[in-house]
Amino acid sequence: MIRKQKIAEFSKRPVYQYTLANKNGMELAILNYGGTIRELLFQDKTGKKENRILSYKDIALYEENPMFFGAIIGRVAGRIKNGTFVLAGKEYQVEKNEGNQHLHGGNKGFHHRFWLVEAAQESTLDRLVLHLQDQSQDGYPGDLQVCVTYTLSEDNMWRIHYQVETDQPTLCNMTNHTYFNLSGMKNSDILQHALQIQADQVACVDEKTLPTGNYLATKSDEVFNFTKPRTIGRYGMHGHKQQELVQGGYDHAFLLSKKQQDDIILFEKNSGIKVRVKTTEEAVVLYTCNKVTQAYPLEYGNLKPYTGLTLETQAMPDRIHSDRPELVVITKDKPYDSSTSYAFSLEEETKERNGGFK
Repeated sequence: MIRKQKIAEFSKRPVYQYTLANKNGMELAILNYGGTIRELLFQDKTGKKENRILSYKDIALYEENPMFFGAIIGRVAGRIKNGTFVLAGKEYQVEKNEGNQHLHGGNKGFHHRFWLVEAAQESTLDRLVLHLQDQSQDGYPGDLQVCVTYTLSEDNMWRIHYQVETDQPTLCNMTNHTYFNLSGMKNSDILQHALQIQADQVACVDEKTLPTGNYLATKSDEVFNFTKPRTIGRYGMHGHKQQELVQGGYDHAFLLSKKQQDDIILFEKNSGIKVRVKTTEEAVVLYTCNKVTQAYPLEYGNLKPYTGLTLETQAMPDRIHSDRPELVVITKDKPYDSSTSYAFSLEEETKERNGGFK
């Protein structure tokens, strides 16, 4: 079932919320502004149905969306060093909207755009298809036809499918910026969430959160080793130089090994909620809400460090300046096609053993 309601106006344009719901009571609420996921309602093991993602209390905050809550990010997720890149021998300059860097597509990125929405209900799932025409702007070459499809199945799987066509070579590396807190967010943080990331390497960053080109081997560094499930805060948030560079915690890209069926698993024992994540992308950026400068009012309480976490599936950050820039270059003959799925379930309470949840 798909419901539609007008909930606000931004710049004198209507903001609609589309709610997808399945027979189990799981609901996904999406705005036509930014393609933003505003609510993800799921019952815990006691039957309590709550929002499992961070959400602003005041809908007006979504117009600026300073924390990128739930938004579609593009054209390029993450940072581009110095806001410059070279493509086919030509140098391009894009907006510098975070110091000297370009972040998350700039101030006219996909998170600040109105999307054309088509809703479709099928026997086994609800489907919401969002379209955007993005003309060459802010220094990026190429006109884009962007399509993002959200589906919610009857077996509690939320899936995002990104498709982008271009009329000339350009950059594209998209993600979704939803912050999870499976406990329901009431007076809680995510430090006791159990997390597993199937990744042998994590990219080191500098003080500007730009990749240095160096990697840590996760299995030889306990702070960054999530190859077996463990609580996020098990080794603290300030005990590692890489954590200090991002103001305590994690804001790092893990290079997925693709050795298991699930790339990522997130679990919260009090609610019993488990999320299994699978993606076509090469990496996931884990961000633990470290860099909080303002206590924005949320649906429950105020924003503070570690209130939520993101699992931003994407190509490695600043790939255009890496050894494999072709991974974020699209052309007429090589369009962008990416998908990520989140399978929600309830699990029996588990006990921590040998650094992992079994």
